[in-house]
This record gives sequence, structure tokens and C-alpha cells, in this order.
Amino acid sequence: MLLLYHTLVSAGFVLMLPFLPLVWLVSEKRRANLLQRLGIKTGIHKKTGFQKRIWIHALSVGEVRSALPLVKAVRQRYPKMDIVFTATTRTGFDTAQHLFCRPGHHLVSQIAYFPFDLPWAVERVRHLISPDLVCLVETDLWPGFLHSMQKNNIPVVLTNARLSKKSFYQYRRLGRAGALFFSGLSHVLVQTGEDQDRFEALGLSKENLTRAGNIKFDQPLLVLDKKQKADLRTWFGIQKTDRLWIAGSTHPGEESMLLAVFHQVHKAVPGLKLVVAPRDPARCRRVADAMARQGCRPRLLSTTRDHPDNTPVMLLDCLGVLSSAYGVCDAAFIGGSLVPFGGHNPLEPAMFKKPVLFGPHMDDFSGIAALLLTQKAACQVADQNDLAHALQMLLTRPGLAADMGNRAFEVCEKNSGAVDRTLDRFCLLGLEDSNV
Repeated sequence: MLLLYHTLVSAGFVLMLPFLPLVWLVSEKRRANLLQRLGIKTGIHKKTGFQKRIWIHALSVGEVRSALPLVKAVRQRYPKMDIVFTATTRTGFDTAQHLFCRPGHHLVSQIAYFPFDLPWAVERVRHLISPDLVCLVETDLWPGFLHSMQKNNIPVVLTNARLSKKSFYQYRRLGRAGALFFSGLSHVLVQTGEDQDRFEALGLSKENLTRAGNIKFDQPLLVLDKKQKADLRTWFGIQKTDRLWIAGSTHPGEESMLLAVFHQVHKAVPGLKLVVAPRDPARCRRVADAMARQGCRPRLLSTTRDHPDNTPVMLLDCLGVLSSAYGVCDAAFIGGSLVPFGGHNPLEPAMFKKPVLFGPHMDDFSGIAALLLTQKAACQVADQNDLAHALQMLLTRPGLAADMGNRAFEVCEKNSGAVDRTLDRFCLLGLEDSNV
């Protein structure tokens, strides 16, 4: 089965070869990481000496952000450990650089791109990194990669693992081929009991599964001082009587609905302002053009930081700002949930005690969403009209909004601990060493 997989993947690559120069020319994103993902010019420094090395991998922006508490904990427990962090997408790579390699504060030793699941690319990167343990965060399972690690006796841990109902049935439809995606895993740390049941149903043994919880609850608490809050409000042009609504991590199809909601609620809350943060900041100019066709000319925040104005609708086209921006909003909407993209992490505004709104499509964060809803710490809306009604209610009833925000913060506090359970599993797999 694995031989067939490698044959199909390699054949697909050969068929794509004539098109690679065109991809290189027309796609800036692919040009940024094509050679690295092919195992060429990886930028990875080869392991030397006897120092232990852990390879932590996350797919894209969301997974990279959720990996932050884990990376910090590894660095704290193993201060001399060599940590190599990889991401698959360019935005994930850029986010990792922002989070883990700030000037004077490097949490990881190197950041690189994850290789394509081609035998030569995987072997090249594995040889350079030579990890003692691999930690995959949430997803991005590739049979060739897992087989390579297994063949070289390198334990692979899938942490913060979740398996949606849709993904579960997709793997089941693969039949015996589905085992290729899990057989090389040494251990799986799942988020919920439901995830554990689904992994078991796919053939993983109970001994290789641990219910660890969600490491997103272990995200470091962001605290903004008075000056930081004042700077953000000035940048956003927020006056004392204004109210700020932030829609974070939005996807195509959502921005037009959010703008319509804004116009509707603005009639009841005249001082309302809106900051929209598309999941991919590169989309901001296209979003601005689309909004202009709706009769609104939004302000691109990256181009007006030094010259803020009173424009009521803004587009956040800067990486690494959204999580802090939630600290000055009056209500937050989680993107990717009004359209079927699975939603995004609602804990970032919750940690600032902000009321959280999201749509019906929260499949990728169903466990967190359910916890928040059970504790009346968030509001789930069915559609655009429902969102307008809920937002207006929160903005005109500050006591209700404050209560919801406080309950959201309590949910964050009561569900931490997944990172410690993850590190305990690392120790059982041999990562513990008195010399690191």
C-alpha cells in the first residue's frame, strides 16, 4: 500500500514538472517556499554533536498560533534543547517568525518549511534535522513522512489532535489505506473524549491515545498596559463615545455580510466602528475594492498607522496584531463561521473578557465552542440577520456583554493543563535527558 502511495505521489510530481516554472513565475506564495519544500535550499542547519533536537510542525496560521504555549513550555523545561519549527504555508511561516523569533527573544533555534511528501524531499529534510522526537500540532499527516520517521526509529507525537465528523468519515471511506495516515504515529494526544473514540474507531489502540485536552487553553494571557491600549485606540481612531466591533480571521464571502451587518447596527449605535481582519492579509486590497462597490471605502490600517482618521470601517492587513486588537474591542466576531470554513479560535477575545460571537460553522473548534455556549460565554448566530440582532443587543446592553466576557474568561482558566500532559508524554518517549 505504501509503495502504491509513493508511486502515485512521485508520478503526480513528474506530471507537474513542466508546470513548475509557470507556478514559480505567477505565484508569489509558491515562489517563497517551492525550493524549500522540495528539499532544496532548505536553510536548515544540520544537527551536530550530541545535543537533543525536537522537530515541532504546524500546518498554517491557526496551528502555529496554537503551538505557542507548547513551544514556550518546551523551551522552559529544556532550556538547552535545539528546537526546529516548520510550517507548511507561507502565512504560517511568517507567523512563526513573528511569534518565535523576535529580536533578542528566540524561542526556537530554526524555522523552516515542511517538505512535500516526496521521498527525496522528506529524506533530505529528515537528514538535516535528525530529530530525537517529532511533534505534529493538530493535523498535517503524510504517509511518506510518517514512514520515514518510523524507519529511522524517530517517535512522532500528534498533539492537540482533533478529528471532526467529516474527517472521520473521510478516513473511514479510505478503508485499509486510511491506516497509512496513522500507523507511523507513536502516540496521539487528543482534545476530547469524542476525538478519542473516533481515533479508536479508525484502529488506533487505547495505549497509543491520551485525552490531554486542548493546548489552546494554555495560551499565554495577553495583558495590555494603558499606553498599549491608548496606542491601539489612536491607531483605530476610536473616540471615548465610540464602540469597536472586531471581526477576526474572515474568509471570502463573509466580509460583504459583515459590512451589511455593520450598516444595520450602526443605525442603533451611531458611534460604532468595525475592524475586519481577513485570515489572509494579502486579500485586504481585494476586500477593500469589494467594499467600495458596496458604497464603503475602508481604511487599510498598515498604510495609515502614522496618520489615523475617523473612517468607521477598517481592514487589518498586518500580521501579529489581531490578538492584541481584541483587547480594545467591545465585541468580537470569529470569522470562517458564517461561511463553511470551520471557524477559528474564539479564545483570543475570550482571554480579554470580551463577548464572543460566531456563526453556525464552527466544526474545527466544536469542543471550545460547545464549552463557551454551555457556560453562556458566547453567542452562536444562524445567519447575517441573527448576527445583527445579537451584536446590537450586546452593544446596547453593556452589563450583558460584560457578564458574557467574564464567563468566557472563566472557561479559559478552568480548562488549562494540556501542555503539561503533552510534555509528560514526551518524557515517556525518551525526550527527558539530564543534559538538556
